[in-house]
Amino acid sequence: MNSQNGNELLLVDQLFRKLFDKYYKLESKKFFSKNLEDLTVIEINTILVIGHGSENKKMSEIANTLGVTFGTPTVTIDRLIKKGYVIRQRDEEDRRQVFISLSETGVSVFESIVQLRNKIAEKIFGILDPSERKALIDILSNLNSHFDNVFS
Repeated sequence: MNSQNGNELLLVDQLFRKLFDKYYKLESKKFFSKNLEDLTVIEINTILVIGHGSENKKMSEIANTLGVTFGTPTVTIDRLIKKGYVIRQRDEEDRRQVFISLSETGVSVFESIVQLRNKIAEKIFGILDPSERKALIDILSNLNSHFDNVFS
């Protein structure tokens, strides 16, 4: 690798890290100012996982989606149950099977989080014209695929 490529890669790395850090801080700040002060970022991400797709989620599905071990979300789920956002139910036919779903309050919070994320995305990426957004989508998709191949 020549010096020019090395410098460009370092610049890309620096810009990516700065952008990621700013995005994370902005998202956290917005979440905590929108009547979600009692939720941690991990709890918010868990609510998002539970809220997407099927109504009832198995603990293993939640763990896989979050990219953590099976036992990791248990503590978070317990806290969300105590706060009234999540419901835990056992399968009547197989008592070992546990299903997690959002309570009515949890669904409301989920919808607020999704709405807020959409507003943040509009503010950040709305400055890009359609061709720039398409290029960014292609680049990010390529990087995601690369991460999946290298780190899985």
